[in-house]
Formats: sequence, C-alpha cells, structure tokens
Amino acid sequence: MTRELKILRALMLWAVLASGAMVMLLLGVSKIVLDLGSLVPVVSTVILLSGSAIVFRRRGSLKSSLIMEVLAGGIAFSVLVLVSTYLAVSLNAPLADDSLVAMDLWLGFDGAAFIRLVDGMPLLSWTLMQAYASFALQLLVLPMLLILFGQPARAYGLVLAYALVGYVSSVVSIWFPALGSHVVYAVDPASLISINPHYGYAFLEQFQAVRDQPEFLLTLTSAEGILTFPSVHAAVALLCAISAYSIPLLRYPFLALNVLMAVATVTHSNHYLVDVLAGFAVAAVALYCVRGLSRTPSVALIQTLRLSGGRSAG
Repeated sequence: MTRELKILRALMLWAVLASGAMVMLLLGVSKIVLDLGSLVPVVSTVILLSGSAIVFRRRGSLKSSLIMEVLAGGIAFSVLVLVSTYLAVSLNAPLADDSLVAMDLWLGFDGAAFIRLVDGMPLLSWTLMQAYASFALQLLVLPMLLILFGQPARAYGLVLAYALVGYVSSVVSIWFPALGSHVVYAVDPASLISINPHYGYAFLEQFQAVRDQPEFLLTLTSAEGILTFPSVHAAVALLCAISAYSIPLLRYPFLALNVLMAVATVTHSNHYLVDVLAGFAVAAVALYCVRGLSRTPSVALIQTLRLSGGRSAG
C-alpha cells in the first residue's frame, strides 16, 4: 500500500467522522428534523460494508477490502452531503434567479432557446437523459473500477473530492438559492416533446417546503437534489472524467458520458449555464485540495499515529 493511499484512507475516515459530527451539530440548531427511520438502511449498509472491508483485509484480499471501504465512505458522504444541502436551503435566503439569469445573458447564452433546440432532437434528448441519470451509478461504479485497475488512490481521491464538492457547494448555495431555469423560463412540461421534465420540477416541492415550513421533516427516501448554484452534477462530471482519464480503457467512454451529463444539467435539470461553470470551478478546486492534502506530511503523521494506536490496541 503506497504512502499516498494510506494518507487518503486516513483522510476519508477523519472526513466522514468530522463532517458527520458537524452536520449533526448543525441539524440540532436548525429547523430540520431528520427522520431517523429512513437513516437505518443507510447506516446498516455502511456498517456491513465496513465490516466486510475488515474481513477481506484480514484474509489478505486487499482490493476487495479497499472496494468495500471506499463504497462505505462514498455512501456515508452522499447522505451527509444531501443533509447539508437541505441545511443550506433552509436558511431561506432571497432567491438568486435574477442574478443567475443576468450572468447567463452576460455570457451570451440563451437557456430557453437551448432547451427548445435540444427538445427538437429526440435521440439527443434521450441520450442526455441517460447520461444525467448516471450520476449515482458513476459514483458507485467508478471507484470500484479504479481499484480493480490498480489505481486505488484515485478511487479514494474521487470520493473525497466529491465530498468536498458537496460541502463547498452547500455553503456557496446559501447565498444562491434558485427556482432554476425551467421554472424561471416558464418551460411548460406539457409542451416538451422529447425532454423528460422530471428533474426540472421534481425538486420544487421539497425546495419550497424546507424554505417555508417552520419545522421540516427530512426523510431520505423522499429527498431531492435541491441545489442550483453551483451544479453538483456538473462538478461530478468533471471529477469522474478526470479520475478515469488515466486508464485508457475507461478514458473516452467516461469522457463522452460526462460531457453529455454536463450538457444535460442545462437541458434536463433546471440549471443555468453559470451553474455548470461554477460546478466545474468547485470540482477543480476540490481535486487540487485533495491532491495537496494527500501529500501533506502532517496528514501522514496522523495516519501513522492511527495505525500505531490500532496495532497497540490489537
């Protein structure tokens, strides 16, 4: 196991624990009440994966152990990031749609016209929808593939960068809550020929409820992606494309898939172009930070102490 991988494994553990404690603390002072019953399947899955990682490691199956471990971390981060997005939107800051539309116009981009253009191309519309829907699957499958192809450090780096993207986007979005392009441009779902309007409107009920209700019950099974700026989908598209690029067999399929997913955020998911660009920027910063942290001597020391403590306890 390389020094970089040891550091990234330690980072993932501490990041899950620290961010989990922070999210729980913020929940305690917010108007959001977490439905603990909906949390049980997720917690059970994380515990099962973590336990499997220990068993595989003791049996000498390092790749299997790393896969179980990175999946457990990814699932934990996904839930924590989701909760953080609701915490951000619950602060009920003024809607930022006017500013976001103005930025798109400054860039010379007509979002409504672009949506209509793509809607007139059934095959492209369908392809973009499939790419957009691959978000969760990519975050599940790509880390496993990276480990199987002998690049576990990239797998851990991807999961950590995703977590950082989610938390940073949540903080930024506090000042940029938005109804989104489909709503503001008055794109009637019934008027769309090829584009599936689901993601353009499905979030609205949850978005309005968490802003307006004096107390909001967050149930994971009914939660939606409610951030507009920055676009987490666009950020993940860049993360996945870059993470897969070093493996020739994965490079171009993932590049093509994620170019399509980034485009689909505008046409199928209620995002402005500036949301996408901001998502790319956040992803680039996250990758840079994770890469830098993985080479920080102080983090290596933390890892050494943790391992030493584990050996002493054993």
